[in-house]
Amino acid sequence: MVTDTDRPQRPGGEEEAPKAVPLLALNSEALLAWFGGVLATRAWVDMGLLADPIKGEVVRDLTSARLAIDAYDCLVKTLKAKGRPDGVREMEALLADLRLNFVRQAAGE
Repeated sequence: MVTDTDRPQRPGGEEEAPKAVPLLALNSEALLAWFGGVLATRAWVDMGLLADPIKGEVVRDLTSARLAIDAYDCLVKTLKAKGRPDGVREMEALLADLRLNFVRQAAGE
């Protein structure tokens, strides 16, 4: 499940609570974008640049980080090949940032 980030305003200006959306309710493009975000976050965690959200500690696993980055690269290439320019530029920038940080982390071993 994902949450809807477009929060409607109630009368009086209060935001409504986010609503859960079943993943299969998303179209393929939105699902790939969501999954890309999951892969990118996993790469940051595995590079030791973010604390693991479950364990609450920083743990490095560069083999797993490399896998997440390679999978993210495949998503970017697939969306680009299908003529989906919306968001691909941002995804390519994130991919470049992931790769650069991976090289830095690997060099620091």
